Amino acid sequence: MRNECISTQAPITAIFWECFTVGSAVRALLRMGFVETDVSAVGVLTGPAPDLDDFLASLHVPVIDSNYFNDCFQDGAVLLIVHAHNPYDRCRALDVIRRHGGILPPSYERLTAVV
Repeated sequence: MRNECISTQAPITAIFWECFTVGSAVRALLRMGFVETDVSAVGVLTGPAPDLDDFLASLHVPVIDSNYFNDCFQDGAVLLIVHAHNPYDRCRALDVIRRHGGILPPSYERLTAVV
């Protein structure tokens, strides 16, 4: 059994390589009942990408994930951030992210280890 719906203080974060796919994931989350203030996407349309370390630290994103996201962000990725307030919503958000092609961060592997 995989423990994929662990509730943590950190939001669910995932990388998308296409603006349209992250947009589809956001629409699906909003249709499921997530509120706009709990779903965000961060990307750079033109110019150099900023360092996200401080921003991600303020969201309690683990350092290993922050490093990964910064590398992807430099290459043009879009970061999806979902605040799930209970384990059920966390499972639903993870399902939407997977179905829309989101790539979960390195620390996710530790959370989904077989128990």
